[in-house]
Amino acid sequence: MALVASDYIKPLRHLGGGCIPTITVNKTAVAWSQGDIIVQNTAGYAARGADDPATATILGVALGDATAAATTAEIVPALPGVTFWGRIAGDDAGSTADSAAANRYVAYDLSLCDVSDVFFVNTGDVANVPVVIINLIDVAGTAWGAVEFVFAGSAFNSVT
Repeated sequence: MALVASDYIKPLRHLGGGCIPTITVNKTAVAWSQGDIIVQNTAGYAARGADDPATATILGVALGDATAAATTAEIVPALPGVTFWGRIAGDDAGSTADSAAANRYVAYDLSLCDVSDVFFVNTGDVANVPVVIINLIDVAGTAWGAVEFVFAGSAFNSVT
């Protein structure tokens, strides 16, 4: 198994009940895909994040695909209490499986998989740490395990 397109990051639930919040953002003239990490660029517009996005620029996760021609799009904001589903890998390329067995309540980086171009929680990087794994979804020991995580910092709630 490897990380594939269907492994994109998605909203999971809102802690404490209630619905998962969404917001409409003004975006740059660049397309993005569902599950992409969305950041604020220097001009104040929403854009698809690059590999290893800076924590203080993260706005949230793309709710759906957005074309380059679209001027607005929906995202799930990176707010405290909103949890997300994602896969984990143990290196920057997304090519080394990680079983998540000892990774709960640890902060990690977000990276782009070299092969599938989807974002994943990079358990091999603890230098830039925008997310914290709070729960294991797959059985401990599952390669490229699915995890529940929250954003530890974002443009809305920065720890940097």
